[in-house]
Amino acid sequence: GQYILLERLGEGGMGQVFKARHRMLGRISAIKLIRKERLESPDAVRRFQREVRSAAALSHPNIVRAYDADEIAGTHLMVMEYIEGAIDLAKLVKKNGPLPVQQACEYIRQAALGLQHAHEKGMVHRDIKPANLLLTDGGKTVKVLDMGLARLDQPADDDDKSSTMTQEGVVMGTPDYIAPEQALDTHNVDIRADLYSLGCAFYYLLTGRVPFPGSTFIQKINKHQFEEPLPVEKLRPEVPPGVAKIVRKLMAKKPADRYQTPADVAA
Repeated sequence: GQYILLERLGEGGMGQVFKARHRMLGRISAIKLIRKERLESPDAVRRFQREVRSAAALSHPNIVRAYDADEIAGTHLMVMEYIEGAIDLAKLVKKNGPLPVQQACEYIRQAALGLQHAHEKGMVHRDIKPANLLLTDGGKTVKVLDMGLARLDQPADDDDKSSTMTQEGVVMGTPDYIAPEQALDTHNVDIRADLYSLGCAFYYLLTGRVPFPGSTFIQKINKHQFEEPLPVEKLRPEVPPGVAKIVRKLMAKKPADRYQTPADVAA
């Protein structure tokens, strides 16, 4: 279509991301090509386009802008803001190890501010994880990525609701960050599921490991339901008790026991 692909930036369960230039405008964007199997049904395509339209209405310094969704010769794509030199927090921790406590707190605070904006617009992300938190602006700003794909992991109708987890387990990304209630029913989660995932991401930034390492997909899901992770301060004694308490509250098993909005977390 109007886009010339310049280089591949990455690949995930949802598809591939390319740096691209618009032929007419010359504008550089990031383009996510969605895997065919994610959008096999017309319902899924409609839902995807609707989601991206919703995401395009979001305007916040802590959210990566989605500009457009299109279909070109049977390929579905989402056009997003391209950020030169950005690195996601998963790569940052892999490269440098656990983050300084103050830095981890600041990044989670900013992610919460972005989520609050989305929450006020009625959106739930459903896939918050360090790889979807992008560090930009020379390490000063965190932006939430993939807001326009928020609901793509939902089944198209009620009939296949129960089997979605197993069918999509392969492509849903790692279950390391999934809220207990989301593993049971993707449809009916609210922003508090994102806050649980944000808590798991916080845990990872502080400790350099996921809350339940070294298990199978199903074991991880079960552990999120029924087990407590090793406390952050056991793995990293210099984490202040107040910070460890925030991580625990974010990762409460019951939504009612967590912070109720991202604004509460940021505060």
